Amino acid sequence: MPVWLTAGQADEWLAAEPSDALAMLLASKPPATDVYRVSRAVNSQRNNSEELLAAVV
Repeated sequence: MPVWLTAGQADEWLAAEPSDALAMLLASKPPATDVYRVSRAVNSQRNNSEELLAAVV
């Protein structure tokens, strides 16, 4: 599960006790994101082009 931290929270997150880290996790709100299907070619590190960012219909 991703954790959304501000730049200033990174050190705090890494040094936190597990219960404090959980509290930070529960208090975090994910930023607005767009989700779309992409080519399976993104699964190989041999592929690296802007075409991999194109949405697949």
